[in-house]
Amino acid sequence: MPKASSMTVLIVDDQQSMRGICKFILNQLGFKTVIEAKSGRDALTKLESANVDLIISDWNMDDVDGLTLLKVIRKHPKTNKMPFIMATGRGDKEQVKEAIACGVNNYVIKPFDAGTMKKKIEAVIGALT
Repeated sequence: MPKASSMTVLIVDDQQSMRGICKFILNQLGFKTVIEAKSGRDALTKLESANVDLIISDWNMDDVDGLTLLKVIRKHPKTNKMPFIMATGRGDKEQVKEAIACGVNNYVIKPFDAGTMKKKIEAVIGALT
């Protein structure tokens, strides 16, 4: 059984269209269980009740942004080792350095395709099959 099919992924993005695109790509890669959150605050609520194996979060969101979400996740014993991929519309080197300093596992520049997402995920968790 492929590894991807047994994992739960949490997509965090304030734009429903981006969540839909990301979910479609993840389904193509073999992920069956994908949870969506519309903000960092929503993600934290969903993390309380779901066992998540990977988080893919947008950086720029109202309410609680991706970097703040990452910082909160890294401070909590239950989630501090959880793989976290940041998705951003900018390839700003300073922004990437800040995310790395806060413990992000990888990042992906929007827009992305299935091949790019697969490489980013496999760099964090290993081969999907």
